[in-house]
Amino acid sequence: MFSPNSSAPAGSRRAGFTLIELLVVIAIIALLISILLPSLQNARNLSKRTKCAAHLRGVSLASRTYASEYDDWSIPIHGKQYQQKCDSPTYIGAYEWGGKSGIGRIGYARGCGRRDWESSKYGTCAGFGPGSRPLNQTIYKGGFEDFKEGTEQQRRQDTLLSLEDFLCPGDDGPPRGAHCSDWVESNNVSSYDWFGNSFSANIFMIANTTGTRFMDTNAPYLRPTTRIPSPSRVIYYEENIGRWAWACREDVCDFLVGVDMGPTRSLKGWHGKDWNYNRSFVDAHVEYQKVILEDTRDSEGYYNHYRRERMTDEGCSMGDNQTLFSWSQCIRSGRGCDTPVDQLYQPCPCRVDYRCVLIRGDGWQKDTLPSPLVHTGLVAPSEGRPSYELCVSE
Repeated sequence: MFSPNSSAPAGSRRAGFTLIELLVVIAIIALLISILLPSLQNARNLSKRTKCAAHLRGVSLASRTYASEYDDWSIPIHGKQYQQKCDSPTYIGAYEWGGKSGIGRIGYARGCGRRDWESSKYGTCAGFGPGSRPLNQTIYKGGFEDFKEGTEQQRRQDTLLSLEDFLCPGDDGPPRGAHCSDWVESNNVSSYDWFGNSFSANIFMIANTTGTRFMDTNAPYLRPTTRIPSPSRVIYYEENIGRWAWACREDVCDFLVGVDMGPTRSLKGWHGKDWNYNRSFVDAHVEYQKVILEDTRDSEGYYNHYRRERMTDEGCSMGDNQTLFSWSQCIRSGRGCDTPVDQLYQPCPCRVDYRCVLIRGDGWQKDTLPSPLVHTGLVAPSEGRPSYELCVSE
């Protein structure tokens, strides 16, 4: 029998970790974590991207249903399209086709309430609550009640709705660079909260550069789906973060001035890759696309972002001394915005280059040419891109 003070038999004592062994184990664990974390983050990004694409496809299919029920308009038209002043339009339809009440651009709707968010340009008081957004009627049977004249609590509830169909799970706020300065300075408020929608419609518009800047659209907006050539190529809706990507530093025309991204030289994506965005097309399929064209960096480090393809009218020649097609050559300036459409246009000379109005890249296009342009009845701001709704800063 062993006494309490006797030593344990040899071999029965448990050996502990030395400090070196413990450090080795910790180093191995840290290494495994560093290896696994990027994979886990990529998996999360892929999951969000996939879910976002599913929502985008759902919006596109719902819009096709809407089109079959309402005069075949490919993109739902908000009632205020025809109520605003034609020479000072307040919106042109990128976001108000569906979604909840947004809280962005305060101070727009005056005399509507005491809270900042009540004066939002994209909110219920301004006439863009969920009860007024047309695609909501198709996706949510029965739609929503319009609380424009309702109580503060009801209007607040409009901003808190969880309408996943219009939400991209990766939506984490605005792009870097000179886009929508008030949104950029919002401390990363999501597009879904700012505009009421994570997605924007393809409403690309152009305007003449002299005289009255009449806005015309060569996009799906204000156009029946049956008048859209190549529906598998024409962009329908896209993640709002990528709405401006094609325009960065592309100084193609005097009325399509390229946007300078500044020192970032990039435009982030919501799924871990800059310049990559989910986009849906008129045939309702969705693709995750890269906008930049590789190996096109200029001396300042900027990329070209889309191919400037050409379309030539039959009978036109493309000689060495060709002149670029100028849209102002085809529009009579100096007339009021109520001028009948047939008095706005004059025949163009032989149009040898559509480069100013033909916006295309690898597997996508914003324009619907050669389908005729659609006159919107609206006049563009005195400067800037007509399609930006005053959403670009210097």
